[in-house]
Amino acid sequence: MSLDSISLAAIKKELIDMFKDAKIVNIFQVKKYKIIFEVKPVRALPSYNSGSIAKSRKLFHIHISTDPSKMEIYFSEAENIKETISSPFLALLQSQLIGGKILDIKHPDFDRILHFIIQPYLKFGETKNVTLIVEFMGKHSNIILLNENNLIEGSIKSITSKINRYREVIPGKLYIPPPSQNKLNPLEISKENFFNIFYSCTDKELSLGQLLQNKLKGINPQSAKEIIFQANLLPDKKILEVSPEELESLWSSLNRIAEEIKHHHLNPTVFLDPLSKKIKTYSLIGSRQFPRYSKLSFNDANSCLKYFFTEWEKEREIISLKNKLENIINKNMAKLNAKMQVYQKKIEEVKNCERYKLMGELIKSNLGHIKRGDTEITTINYYSPQQEDITIPLNSSLTPLQNAQSYFKKYRKTKDSLKVISEQLNSNQVKLSQLEELQELYKQNSDSLSNLHQIYNNLVKLGLVKKVITPAKKQKKEINKLRPAKYISKDGWEIYVGKNNQQNDFLTLKLASGNDIWLHTKTIQGAHVIIKNKGGNQTPPLSTLLQAAQLAAYFSKAKNENKVMVDYTLKKYVKKPKNAKPGMVTYSHEKSLIIKINPQDIKDIISPVN
Repeated sequence: MSLDSISLAAIKKELIDMFKDAKIVNIFQVKKYKIIFEVKPVRALPSYNSGSIAKSRKLFHIHISTDPSKMEIYFSEAENIKETISSPFLALLQSQLIGGKILDIKHPDFDRILHFIIQPYLKFGETKNVTLIVEFMGKHSNIILLNENNLIEGSIKSITSKINRYREVIPGKLYIPPPSQNKLNPLEISKENFFNIFYSCTDKELSLGQLLQNKLKGINPQSAKEIIFQANLLPDKKILEVSPEELESLWSSLNRIAEEIKHHHLNPTVFLDPLSKKIKTYSLIGSRQFPRYSKLSFNDANSCLKYFFTEWEKEREIISLKNKLENIINKNMAKLNAKMQVYQKKIEEVKNCERYKLMGELIKSNLGHIKRGDTEITTINYYSPQQEDITIPLNSSLTPLQNAQSYFKKYRKTKDSLKVISEQLNSNQVKLSQLEELQELYKQNSDSLSNLHQIYNNLVKLGLVKKVITPAKKQKKEINKLRPAKYISKDGWEIYVGKNNQQNDFLTLKLASGNDIWLHTKTIQGAHVIIKNKGGNQTPPLSTLLQAAQLAAYFSKAKNENKVMVDYTLKKYVKKPKNAKPGMVTYSHEKSLIIKINPQDIKDIISPVN
């Protein structure tokens, strides 16, 4: 089931109840399109997970995913996050939002969008709120950070004019909401307007389900069907077949459900297959359309969403792991069976090695009867009870003794080869037996994630797969490499400083906008420094420019010099040459300042915000 505005309206209220004014402690990215905010409530509040009182010292995780195949939002008590990934957008969120607090969450016009209004942590200057916009729009879903002027700071997915001419989502651009589809808000629609959209519809062959989806904002197919079912109608009933009484019933159903949503009178339910017990879907407004499914009821929307999304993820993981294991087992069994045939064929070829020894012994017994140049000898096989004649091929270029030694050498070589092949065959047979056991275990326990992990670990022990582990510490270091330091000037302007080549590249090429001011020590290796533009035609005061220049000089190889020349220009005049090393850029239109580093000035702003 896709996430619709009914779910967003419900979770928005519960998020506000729990986390209004909550502090953002940390931010993680666990998948390409999934962000987790670690937050700390400022006071004791009712817990939607347990029905008890949440202690203010507790940390919580707000999970947000805009993956088109798995859009989700819910919160849980904080747990250890084992695997994370790094990205420029994550570094931006961490630099801007950690230490800030969630002031409000808005759900504009019942669209599939949430606005998180966040007050960043500022040590000095006037506080400027930022907005984190989460758009749950299927393949067009996105997470976008805006500054106080609604200019885009960054997004989890960039959209250029080549992709969408109407709406660019790149740093520095003014945020434009997704295009309106001329749909009506189902929570605010009047009876008159509802009847009007019904009677004004020109396509009378349209079904009721299609009509509600086409005309009402934020309603997915399942919710549309539920509204119709609760009116005792069928979703595929055509408009031309609907009587006035049925239309009245449909309006009553919609109006009743709208009131339940507005007053948070919900019926959170997860539906399961009665036989397999696998989750099928969920609903916050009840469901008459799944009478055969088993039900799990919840006290609140978050508990329902959390259970559904986490269990669904487990089931997806089971399916993925099952397919992977089945492929590994079948592929390796085929390889081992092929090797078995090769080894058995070789054993057949060399198992008569005793015959070489016999021929050598018989040649030695007949040395007096063989001349050099003979090509064969026929003699009695003294080692056989039947004493039959045996003809032995000879190498005419060898002496009789050398021919005997040649057969003894073949005997030893073949016997040694037989030993190796037999060992390989036995080892192969053991592995094949182990794989057959794992295959049987897989068939019997393929719906258990723990059993599948056990099978996978056994395959690792057999050396058939490599276990890839990305340590959390390594990931954390990778994230920190991209995260520039953030300072606030005495005038309240944001100043960012890159302290290594990776940070410099990220800061200049990703974080900075064209009209930001870029600073760097002249001809001396050092940090890239950015003064973030506040929007419009505002320019930072000289005092802010001097503070930023002080930082550029201090975080350079010239920090111990008496005077340092610092260049500054607009970021749009800074370019990175093709194939240039990390941190290497060229710039133009620069002006210069001669700076004398003042330790006290540095000390006043050296404590970073994050």
